Amino acid sequence: MGLFSSLFGKRAPQAEAGRPPDPGIDAGEALESPDGALRVDAVRELLERWRSGDVQAAEILAPRLGDLLADPEPLVRAAALTGVRLLRKPENLARCESAVLALLSDPVLQVRTAAIWSALRLPGDAARAQVRAVLKSSEETMRFAAACALSDVQDSAALPELQAALADDHRRQEALSALMSLGDPSAVPGIAELFEDESLGEFDRTLAAAALARFGDARGAGHLVARIESDGDDRPIAAEWAGRLGVQDAIPALDALAGTDGDAAQGAAIRALGRLKAPGAEQRLIRITADGASPDDLRMDAAEGLAELGTPAALDLLRKLAAEGPEELRQLCAELLAEVQTDAG
Repeated sequence: MGLFSSLFGKRAPQAEAGRPPDPGIDAGEALESPDGALRVDAVRELLERWRSGDVQAAEILAPRLGDLLADPEPLVRAAALTGVRLLRKPENLARCESAVLALLSDPVLQVRTAAIWSALRLPGDAARAQVRAVLKSSEETMRFAAACALSDVQDSAALPELQAALADDHRRQEALSALMSLGDPSAVPGIAELFEDESLGEFDRTLAAAALARFGDARGAGHLVARIESDGDDRPIAAEWAGRLGVQDAIPALDALAGTDGDAAQGAAIRALGRLKAPGAEQRLIRITADGASPDDLRMDAAEGLAELGTPAALDLLRKLAAEGPEELRQLCAELLAEVQTDAG
């Protein structure tokens, strides 16, 4: 639920969901299997459980991360790097340091890029220095991944690579999101120039507007509100970013949109009202989330809004649904509660 986690932007690579686990095989035991595919599925299953607050899964996986980072199966190494990012204690992160940094030179690109994000979780300056060094790599993919990862820790060494990526149609949206995370105001002139480019498509212009709004430029907030009020295909993006960026002027338009059944942006508007703590949002979101007759996707959107609100009544409902709601909603509510707890420290 981080403020600048992006719809499009580069995020730390996550281990993909594995095949449904064989109920006859214990995930902890499967980590020792000679079958690489079984080990991959076992690590992914344990990671999902860990993210959802399963202490037993964390106790099984965390002590084995060092060995798994050296696994001969690349997907196990990549998944283990995701596990490193779930560690909290500095001493546990320190034990993984040499293995993580070694994987910056792994022969498999997916592992190398995952190692960049994990390296920035390590304590001390040495790991960050190695990630900064990747900005000079001959591989554009590695340079861009390093810039996006550094933006997450507000390291302005990322700025030149991200600014250059604004000219790349395939990188632009990720670069804009990373610049928002970076928060360096010296990025504004380049973003403003992009925003004013007559040839820019509406999706890219709306994301550029979000970036301007992030830096307090009124043009950005005004454009987001105008797009929410329009019937354009970029309206869901505008609604999402208006909520994430605290654009209070968007509340009337979002309120109307949240009541428009069947609109593609309805869910984004519902989430945004929670993020903005709009008047009446708590009652509205509780009603939608608790209503078994409401569409499942809207109930989940409203649950996300309740997690953002974080009021006692909102969290009580999430706890209830995490215990006894429909399966998909139950899982989402458990994850949201885990995130709320993590954000609370």
